[in-house]
Amino acid sequence: MKRIYADAGLVLTALIWGSTFPVVKIALNYASPFTFNAMRFALATILFLPFLKKKEFVAGVKIGIASFLGYAFQTVGLKVTTATNAGFITSTYIVFTPLIANRLYGERITKVEATSVFLALTGVYLLSGYSSFNFGDLLILLCAVAFAFEIAMIGEHSKKLYPMSLAGWQVFTIGVLSSFLAPFTTEKLFFSEELLAALLITGFLATFVAKILQNYMQSHTKSVDAGIILSLEGVFSYLFAAMLLEESLSLFQYFGAALIFITAVVISTERSE
Repeated sequence: MKRIYADAGLVLTALIWGSTFPVVKIALNYASPFTFNAMRFALATILFLPFLKKKEFVAGVKIGIASFLGYAFQTVGLKVTTATNAGFITSTYIVFTPLIANRLYGERITKVEATSVFLALTGVYLLSGYSSFNFGDLLILLCAVAFAFEIAMIGEHSKKLYPMSLAGWQVFTIGVLSSFLAPFTTEKLFFSEELLAALLITGFLATFVAKILQNYMQSHTKSVDAGIILSLEGVFSYLFAAMLLEESLSLFQYFGAALIFITAVVISTERSE
């Protein structure tokens, strides 16, 4: 039952994250990337303050550094690529996660998991929908590598430490690093209803709530499986981008989305048997 709940929680996490791509895209019309991230994670850090403990500090900071790099590359990349492409390319962490988990922690990969990674990657490729690789896409790819490190490290440490505190120190680290860079990179900051709404959505829902879900649920699953399920983020990013930004997909992209979804279901079923 723990595995079933873990899978459901990770799907919900992917749904929440997928919804933030168009939200952040809109927010960047009013605030520079690191300024936005500094405010977003400062808000989330305040919410985590009652749960912070010293024991999780070192591990949380290490994961937070990887998370910071992921969010930094993602937020800057969103300035020069579409919200849909960003969501899809970010999902390539499904490839990097098992490799990193294996190298760092000796986590073994089954044949079913290896096949699932390949199928999910194929789905991401079909879903990507772009004919050329631009600079923004490269930044999002670096974001995917950073998030793969994050997922692998959370999978290792969440089984041994208090997930709430571990998540809190991650968020704290991201906020501090973003705040350090914000004064040197801020080109614009216009407070508006759209910016405030984006801060509330990303600060509370996509950071505080989603980080709690991710850290708790990954304590009951392998990193490779978590990566595959979280790749649904790319599918959900399209749904929200289509609704809010009027972006669209081709028939092949719909097939890619379906392939990712089916792969996530297969890996969940295999783990539950």
